Amino acid sequence: MARFVSPTKWRKMAAAVWKTDLGEDLPEVAILRMSDEEFRKFRSSARYAKAYIDKHHYLKRRLIKFRFVSVTWQRKPGGHWTLLLVHTPLSTGTVIAWQEP
Repeated sequence: MARFVSPTKWRKMAAAVWKTDLGEDLPEVAILRMSDEEFRKFRSSARYAKAYIDKHHYLKRRLIKFRFVSVTWQRKPGGHWTLLLVHTPLSTGTVIAWQEP
């Protein structure tokens, strides 16, 4: 049987962070915006990224697993990054990130 998700409500968590929760047993989704310098630190390791997210309390539970799914770099250094973070009910976080031109 198909399950329908009610319309999402986005909440501003910080100056450059928006989040929505699709429901108790459904994923949370956050959109983060970072400078190039911030992203390079964030991307330095999955452990660092996981600690960064947990430290800022963007999600309702701590992450157990974390991975980068896709990272799209621009050819020019600098520029800001947009990150799409999906947090599953099993506490796995995945990130898709792209650098703005």
